[in-house]
Amino acid sequence: MCLKLNLLSLIVISVLLLHVCHSQDFGYDGDHGPSHWGEEFGECTGKHQSPINIDSEHVTRKVLPKLKLANFHDKPKEMSITNNGHTVQLTVNVENMPSVKGGPLNGTYHFAQLHFHWGDNDTYGSEDTIEGHSYPMELHAVFFKSDYLSVKSALNHEDGLTVLAFFFEISEEDNPHYEEFTTLLGEIIEPRTSAVFKKLPSFGELFATDFTHYYTYNGSLTTPPCSEVVTWIDFANPILLSHNQLETFRHLKDDHHMPLTHNFRPVQPLGDREIWFNILPEEEGKDIDLSKPHTHPHDEEEEHELDENRVGMRPAYRKEAEESENNHHNHHKHKHGKGESSRIGTMNLLPFVILSALTFV
Repeated sequence: MCLKLNLLSLIVISVLLLHVCHSQDFGYDGDHGPSHWGEEFGECTGKHQSPINIDSEHVTRKVLPKLKLANFHDKPKEMSITNNGHTVQLTVNVENMPSVKGGPLNGTYHFAQLHFHWGDNDTYGSEDTIEGHSYPMELHAVFFKSDYLSVKSALNHEDGLTVLAFFFEISEEDNPHYEEFTTLLGEIIEPRTSAVFKKLPSFGELFATDFTHYYTYNGSLTTPPCSEVVTWIDFANPILLSHNQLETFRHLKDDHHMPLTHNFRPVQPLGDREIWFNILPEEEGKDIDLSKPHTHPHDEEEEHELDENRVGMRPAYRKEAEESENNHHNHHKHKHGKGESSRIGTMNLLPFVILSALTFV
């Protein structure tokens, strides 16, 4: 018997589950603010927390294999946005779920959800910062490793998740790809409300176009439970949005029916972690002009042969691997896992929506 799920039922289930999980409350002010998260969620006081400030002193340039992005240009069947009381979260119904592999990743990662963090004005709002500079908003596209089958299971593994992070900058003109998105925000001002898209954008239209230049480091979820299971990929080339479009995010209300004007965690200590910045082979030793973004096809291409000692390891451990290579003449080899197919049918959408609702924003 074929089970058919429409987007409305998925939204209802997501909102109900979010309501049930609201007992594990957190916020961004007062007794529920970030400085108190560790009182209920112990891992929020860990040594490899996110976000961080990315400064050139701790950044090493690397030539990594090309990121392979599958199904980023496919139009979804259905798409909705939800005000979950902490952020705006987007969920999709697609025949072929977007996936990512390559770069610093070992294996294939499937899309779970995306959400946003912003500030109460255009001078700050992003979670990660670059050389101390904060952007007015940041998009997090969350993916889980296919080997672990679900977000819930992935949270138990140090390489369980990857987050593709995109910064926003203010432009004089509206971004046409976000026109309906920002219009729909007017329908979800109250918490635990959702709206459905009529014109369906692809991920390729919502994201920036330069998938070559990015920072990568190992860290955590930026909201409770702050699990240290995330490989972060922060793209250097920002998405442009007008002031008026970004202002629509600030009209939303949180779970206490107060204006949701700032929902970002302060930066955390870098500690012993190393940050990599990906470049092209021809850019080694040269200055990089990020005002001229490099693009490449979004669909998966032929596999690159990977250096098993380095690629696919979480960045905090890569420095150790390089030192081991120098000291032991590359005798230590790490097996590299194979990702599963990126094809996920509609029947499997429900677990994605449920788990994204249950785990994090």
